[in-house]
Amino acid sequence: MPLENLRPEFREQVLNLRRRVINRIKPKTMQGRKLNGEMLFNLAQSYADAINKGAVPSIETSWSYICKNECLKAMQDSYEVFERTFYNLFKEAVPMSENELRDIYKQAKNDTFALFDKIAVGDVRKEFLE
Repeated sequence: MPLENLRPEFREQVLNLRRRVINRIKPKTMQGRKLNGEMLFNLAQSYADAINKGAVPSIETSWSYICKNECLKAMQDSYEVFERTFYNLFKEAVPMSENELRDIYKQAKNDTFALFDKIAVGDVRKEFLE
């Protein structure tokens, strides 16, 4: 039923409850890093898998799993950004000198590393960055 069809008193109480919940919610963090929806899902999945196998969920193992997933995603997304940036800059500058080609490569590389740094988390970042 649309909210507009509900009694005004009930609507007011629902909106008040919603405001109270939103104001009190704190983002889930792990090792100082805010978890996004996908990371939180992977954490819950890791806990559920451990429990279903009869093991005790390990925060350390789960965090490692999340870090590897996020770094892998960052690496893949960054590589796509590199290819797209390099291609777009390259096609606009042909023919070019060796220095111009080097500058295009540096720009694509900088964009790639910036995106990687934004997405990647954890101690395994360096491994994936290399």
